[in-house]
Amino acid sequence: MSIVATVARACYEGPVSATVRIPVSGVSLAVTDHGSARGDVARALVLAHATGFCGAVWRPLLPALRERFRVISLDQRGHGDSDKPDDAYAWRDFVDDLAGVIDALRLRDVCAVGHSKGGAAVAGVAALHPGRIGRAVLLDPVLVDPLPEGRTQPANAMAVAARRRRQVWDSREQMIESYAGRAPFDVWRRDFLEAYVEGGTFVRADGKVELKCSGEIEARVYEGAARSSSTEFLHGMAVPTLLVSGERSLTLPPERARRAAAMLRHGRLEVLPGIGHFVPMEAPDAVLRVLGAFL
Repeated sequence: MSIVATVARACYEGPVSATVRIPVSGVSLAVTDHGSARGDVARALVLAHATGFCGAVWRPLLPALRERFRVISLDQRGHGDSDKPDDAYAWRDFVDDLAGVIDALRLRDVCAVGHSKGGAAVAGVAALHPGRIGRAVLLDPVLVDPLPEGRTQPANAMAVAARRRRQVWDSREQMIESYAGRAPFDVWRRDFLEAYVEGGTFVRADGKVELKCSGEIEARVYEGAARSSSTEFLHGMAVPTLLVSGERSLTLPPERARRAAAMLRHGRLEVLPGIGHFVPMEAPDAVLRVLGAFL
């Protein structure tokens, strides 16, 4: 049975989401089709997560999104249950992966929502793979400018921090309590933290839990991003695009967000007051509101 037939049968004959592995660009990605409350007539909505997370982090938004869309999430390379190659973590790798998933599911003109690095991937598909995405929502995307000629990339502080990150906990409950009291997770709604911990860890043979996306892989993603340029994707986007920025975001502060929005041919900007970089986790109701109005 084909990938498309397997997903369709599971999603439209029962309430359980179907997860399949899709080979693209030399890796195998875990892709989950959550179906739609409207059946197989619903338009596809594809969700792309941020660095270090996984497709499960979108779980608290699924009931509302499934009312209007056939919702599809994926674990990007290096994350969740997808393959974890030693290298190939530049922006273009994530862009080509996302386009490959859309092609493998025989989708066109999808709505796509991406957070952080996922937002850069959505922008890249819209710019470099025309026809796949019909409407794009970029939630506080990571926009990296090209390095001036002759400049070398400085040491990446986020990569250094990722390599020092704790990898193992006695239990998921211990991990949740540890994360809940410190940034950036202390401003997340609790159900998003629980969804991330459940989907982003595995239980080892000794009963302890470990991150599926290791600190080393996360560091390589940050290093790959720094060598890439995602800002250039904005110029090539010809589809209606909603750019969402958190007022307190250090990744895409409002002034930089306004400059980015001005690069879009068919874009508009929504700045969420009092919110930081982790837009969907901090303000899910506001995200659903702006998504509903735009999509």
